[in-house]
Order: sequence, then C-alpha cells, then structure tokens
Amino acid sequence: MRWMHRSRLSRSRLRGSFIHTWLGDRILEKPLWKPTRESLARAWLVGFPITVMPFLPAQSLFACIAALFVRGNLLLCIALQFLSSPLTAPVHLPACYFVGELVRGKNPAMVWRHIRSTPKDLLTRDSVGSLYLGAFVIGIIGGAVGYAVIRGTWRERIRPPRLGKPDDRQD
Repeated sequence: MRWMHRSRLSRSRLRGSFIHTWLGDRILEKPLWKPTRESLARAWLVGFPITVMPFLPAQSLFACIAALFVRGNLLLCIALQFLSSPLTAPVHLPACYFVGELVRGKNPAMVWRHIRSTPKDLLTRDSVGSLYLGAFVIGIIGGAVGYAVIRGTWRERIRPPRLGKPDDRQD
C-alpha cells in the first residue's frame, strides 16, 4: 500500500484525474484497491482465465476491465497476468494443448508422445484450436477452484467493538 501511495495510485490522488473522469466513481471503490476475501476471490475468478489464454495482447487491460465489472481487486488481476510470460510458456502451452486434445477425445498417451517428440507443432495452425480449447477449460476450472480456495481459506478478522473514552460512557 505504501508503494501505491508513493506511486500516486491512492484513491485520493485518483479523484479528479483522467481515469476518474473516464471511469467514474467506480474506480474509487475500496474493493478494487483493498485486498479483502471477496475482492481477491472475484479478481482470481476473472483474472485467471484471461491469464491462461495464450498470445492474448493487452491481457492486463482485459483483466482490469473484467475486475471493474465484478468489483475484483485490480492489483491481483494485474499481478496474475505475469504468470503468462515467455518464461512460463514451456509449461503453459503444452498443458493447454494437452487438455484441448483430451477434450477433443484423443488418446492421452499419443498426445503426450506428440508433445514430447515435436513441441514446435504446438504453434502450427492445426493445433491452435486445441491450444485455445485447453486454455479455456484450464482457465474456467482454475478460476473456479481459486475462487473457492480463497473464499474458503481467507478468514476475515473480526474486530471487537470500539468503546468510547471512559469519560464518554453512560452508566
């Protein structure tokens, strides 16, 4: 949060800015900026499927728009997009292709052998359908599982009720 204030990303600094005039008061809502159980779960639910889609330009922009619609945490949506990078592509793309081929009814052993023997075939025109189908399935399942895990494991801290000053109490 301190980094956000130093970077001028606080809610008070956004008020009256170009982003505020363009998107309205919705950009200033607390769930978009403050991590709560609900806002993080919603951000994972919409951000993870966008992350899994391969070769999607402007992923962060799409994730932020989706987070605005569901009032999810913007920072988590943006951070999730870094899971889909050239460093993760050697694991990400074969997993999407493998799941896509399984959904299409192919034999898992043959698909695995094909991926291991000719990994460059994953980027051909014939395999794009399986790649995106697998990414869609992984994204939906991963988003739903992440949503359930965040909702199930995050416990909101219950604060005791505030009492007034000793002089203000009425007996």
